Amino acid sequence: MRLETALRDRRSHYRFAAMDALQLSTLLRSAAGLGRTVERPDGTPHTFRMNPTAGGLDSIDLHVVALRPTGEIDSGTYLFDPHRHVLSRTGTGPCVDVLESCFVQEQFAQRAPVVVVLVGRLDRTLVKYAERHYRTLHVDAGIATQNLYLVATALELACCAISGFYDEDISQLLGLDRNSVPLVAFAIGGRGEIGKQR
Repeated sequence: MRLETALRDRRSHYRFAAMDALQLSTLLRSAAGLGRTVERPDGTPHTFRMNPTAGGLDSIDLHVVALRPTGEIDSGTYLFDPHRHVLSRTGTGPCVDVLESCFVQEQFAQRAPVVVVLVGRLDRTLVKYAERHYRTLHVDAGIATQNLYLVATALELACCAISGFYDEDISQLLGLDRNSVPLVAFAIGGRGEIGKQR
């Protein structure tokens, strides 16, 4: 799909069907996986991710909540490792009821097979920037969300960014530490119906 087409067709969806593990893998790699590699002034290589960030820092983690089995991915919570392109399990078991209590609009947990939570990492950014850098974490998350929207559109997936959630509850579900801040949730699935989704 041409970029112009993806930009034109990009929209939020509220009906979701099942998706497979390959679609999820492609989405994560293309939206937030590894990109170009450059040489630092000291001669060592540095690989940027597909989602640009302030200072090229790994400021955004992607946590995957599989609400229903997706191919060989069982229900549970996972952390996406872009450097190895793997999902590392962080929690097990059904998550629908728990995620429902995290969302203002609980129907996203009932409908979507997968929710990706973009988490800002203060410990990776404050070592380089001052405390006010927490503001750019939101910019970084916005860029990553745009990538997710465009790639999901190109893959003909249904998706929707979600900002209505309770920080403490979703942090507990994901097992986040005090240096990790949930910024955006992103529901993903197959297209629930052909044509308009709203």
